[in-house]
Amino acid sequence: MKRVYEPATHEMLEALALDYSQRFNQTSENVGVYLKRMREHPEWLHVAAVDALVRTWFPDPGRRAARLGGGWVIKKYREYVEEQEEPPAEMVAWAGWMLNGGLSYNHLEWVLEVTAREGSATPDEGKRPLPHEVIIEVGWLQEFWAAGGAQGLERSGYLFVDLDGEFFTPQDYEQYRQAAVDEVLSAPYDPSDAQVMYEIQTYLVWAESQRLPAEEEQELLTDLPRPLVQWVRALGKRIDTDHYSIGVRLAPRSRRRVIEIREKPTFGQVWHLRNQQQILAWLDWYPHSAVVVPEQVREDVSL
Repeated sequence: MKRVYEPATHEMLEALALDYSQRFNQTSENVGVYLKRMREHPEWLHVAAVDALVRTWFPDPGRRAARLGGGWVIKKYREYVEEQEEPPAEMVAWAGWMLNGGLSYNHLEWVLEVTAREGSATPDEGKRPLPHEVIIEVGWLQEFWAAGGAQGLERSGYLFVDLDGEFFTPQDYEQYRQAAVDEVLSAPYDPSDAQVMYEIQTYLVWAESQRLPAEEEQELLTDLPRPLVQWVRALGKRIDTDHYSIGVRLAPRSRRRVIEIREKPTFGQVWHLRNQQQILAWLDWYPHSAVVVPEQVREDVSL
């Protein structure tokens, strides 16, 4: 852990010492105290700082929640350096998580605060969460839709998704990933790309689970805007309806109306077209007919 600090410049160490002083002592006057120890054993000072923050949000059993300050940090630093106490595994884990991700103490405090408020580990029970128990890296989410989207992550106890160092709550990540799939569904895509097709297929299955009750959905699909009806009719005249089905459905979550085009013979390809630009682009791609859209249906349309 110490080697992480070896390439640090004097200015970088001073900035970190100032952070320690302001964070744990609410003053800038203790910079020298922390700078001295950073030059001696920066790794143990880091673990001691993490220890103070973790115990602030997850106190020892029988202790009330209270913000631990500089006195606690220096006390734990001495105990670790002098080998009077072995640092708890959870402190080492969070300290390593910060260093490996290049993250700040602000990141750690935010994660701990949310975990204490919303996580399954109750602060007064003495159990402290580990990073891998509440944070999942995006590389492990190939089955995101198949596992139930955001609700699936929350059921598994995850409170954050790590996307290349940017952290999302499960609900925010679901919106991010849904927007990415919607972008794919709004234009031609390569059906031979197994990864893309699997993402689309699992997303559409998940979307079915998000549908409103039939009566509510029917109400929202009644009395459609005239331009939308015209586009559905125009598409029906220009594509092979024996091969494709055309309809209007509600996008999951947003409940926005989209035109859905599906290949009939197999699961095949599916498109969700949300506006006039996407419709015209799809017609331009469609290989079996020319795009000839009468003026009366070329008006702007918002689905």
